[in-house]
Amino acid sequence: MKTKIFTGIDGLELIVNSRKSAVIFEMNHNQMNNKCSVTYNFEIKDFIELYKYVEIISNESWDNFTPKEANSLGADYYEYYDREHDNNGYLYLREDMLKIDRPLLESNKLYQFNKRKMESFIYDLKKIVDNAILVQIK
Repeated sequence: MKTKIFTGIDGLELIVNSRKSAVIFEMNHNQMNNKCSVTYNFEIKDFIELYKYVEIISNESWDNFTPKEANSLGADYYEYYDREHDNNGYLYLREDMLKIDRPLLESNKLYQFNKRKMESFIYDLKKIVDNAILVQIK
């Protein structure tokens, strides 16, 4: 398993784990709180680094990985079902920000991607990153 940590503006750490057929977002166990919702705000350079890293590990985790727009509920990353915790998790993507509603308050696991959900996540993330780069150039 590969692991990399990305630190948000406020010091919150997003842990990105990858293995064959899965990419998992977790929060630092020492930063857990009593809230289901966790928001990661990033400097643009860190957000771009997160995008690049997630794209690389996605290509390592899945064969024929191709970012594409979500065309069904199963492909939309907004909601996912966590079998281990028998509950749903949610992911919101905005400019320089990830907001994640974790499936279980007592767990540091935030979100586990399958191939199709990651393809649509990378597709949307790339649009945000490309736009942020254009804004910086102007």
